[in-house]
Amino acid sequence: MPPALSIACESAPDLEATMQLQIPALAWHPAEEGGWQRIVHLHGRGIPVRVEADGGGLHFHYRAGAERGVLRALLTATFRNGAQVGGLTLDGHPALRALRRHHEGMILLSGSPFETLVLAILAQARPADAVRKVFPRLAAACGGITPQRLAALPLPRLAQLVSLVGEAKAARLHATAAILDRRGETAFDRLFGTSGSHALAFLMSLPGVATHTAAIVTTIINDVPDTMPIDQSLMRVAYRLGLTDHDGGLTKPGIRRVTADLLAYGPGLARAYPLLQQVALDTCTVGVPDCRRCFLADSCRHAADAKAF
Repeated sequence: MPPALSIACESAPDLEATMQLQIPALAWHPAEEGGWQRIVHLHGRGIPVRVEADGGGLHFHYRAGAERGVLRALLTATFRNGAQVGGLTLDGHPALRALRRHHEGMILLSGSPFETLVLAILAQARPADAVRKVFPRLAAACGGITPQRLAALPLPRLAQLVSLVGEAKAARLHATAAILDRRGETAFDRLFGTSGSHALAFLMSLPGVATHTAAIVTTIINDVPDTMPIDQSLMRVAYRLGLTDHDGGLTKPGIRRVTADLLAYGPGLARAYPLLQQVALDTCTVGVPDCRRCFLADSCRHAADAKAF
């Protein structure tokens, strides 16, 4: 079956990195016939969508009737019309240029504000595979995840649906959905049309949403964020690379300092934060990092110091 939608990309798209390195890649999961798939809910109806890649771009397969135009616009927005890491302005440091070259084909995903918030809460201290299992079950039970539908779901049923990532998250999700439901159907989406600081402050007022989760959501939703998610692993990699001189604890002043240092290289770095976190998982681990296997070693001050001994 020919694709229902194709999106051209500047570089050959790296769909595997796209789906692995962003919060569980907005809950797409591997398709049996190749590529990735998810159910997209429009007006309560679930539409199966599969995406695959070749050297020229992305190709989407689905069957849609009256929703065809809406679905096309939604998928184009989700995959940011083919925007990739290779198009980010990451020129202020040799390590950032190396990071861009290594992951140039990764697509910069976006998502609806509320779905992204739900995914970020589900992903708190939980593996991606668990989130990929929970999210579609939750979406199917709601007929599409919106504040109104999630708030209407009985709390015991919600706890059952999210038990794989922790039943305690059910109360937070339910309370958050109720708060947003009371604000009106589109109020939460409109919030992200204002400055990032307003959205960040409001997110941190919601149950179970602290600085890190709020920063993840605003970074993915807003094109020009004024924050980025800082955790211990990202702080460690940034210090070793020489992107910041702060190597203290994960305190509020420390987070502010590292955020300011990193964003001084340009807002594009905020979208690249999952790449730095992947380096932390792969090679730049706590203790002795594996500099010999790290593609950033030639531009890393820590690796250069290690070679001297």
